[in-house]
Amino acid sequence: MTRAGHRAVAALLIRLVINLAAPVLAYVLLRPHVHSDITALAVGAAIPTVCTAGVLLWHRRLDPVGAFAIVCFGIGLLLVVATGGNELVFKIREDIWTGLAGLACLISVAVRRPLFFVVLQLAARRNPQIAERISDPQARRIPTVATGVIGATLLVHALAITALALTTSTSIFLAVKLPISLAIIGGGLVPLVWWIRHQFKHPPHQEEKDHHAHCHDSQDGHHQRTDWRGTARGTR
Repeated sequence: MTRAGHRAVAALLIRLVINLAAPVLAYVLLRPHVHSDITALAVGAAIPTVCTAGVLLWHRRLDPVGAFAIVCFGIGLLLVVATGGNELVFKIREDIWTGLAGLACLISVAVRRPLFFVVLQLAARRNPQIAERISDPQARRIPTVATGVIGATLLVHALAITALALTTSTSIFLAVKLPISLAIIGGGLVPLVWWIRHQFKHPPHQEEKDHHAHCHDSQDGHHQRTDWRGTARGTR
């Protein structure tokens, strides 16, 4: 493995420790010394949030995922205060918004205005290549399917995490939330990416053209054989 590969593996392990192990360990260590679950839960969740904020400040570059986690952490604390210390709203602070985003995607597909296609239309104003691609009626099927799959994945993920928060203890929830999230999101997005790549390699209209061309060549070959046979019979 190259040095770049070793660095990538090391960075991945550090992220897993910070995002998965640190909150669980902090919760287990702090819970016996505090009065409520929410205090230990908030302190544990603050560790990856602070690390993410530090990385953003160090690199001076906005990371959308990191910024989303920081905003959700702040909103989660506000919801806890507003609900009188309800730990459930803090546990699902991120899944509330991803669930709503998934529902919005599904509604947009139902009304035949898929959000992914709307985003492509906005991008097409500055990119002629995107404008040319989405002008093809056959190509519009890809953003429609993508919006539906992403919406269903986000909604299923939010419902699963909410059910997990309602039925398990906080320590178990913290330990299994990330693996379950990765399994659900990966199970939805990996097949979608494969399907999109297959569509670009073998577009439907190109397959139809190839099929018609093959049929046309077969008919021409048949006519040529008929003409040759007819000519042969005439020469006799």
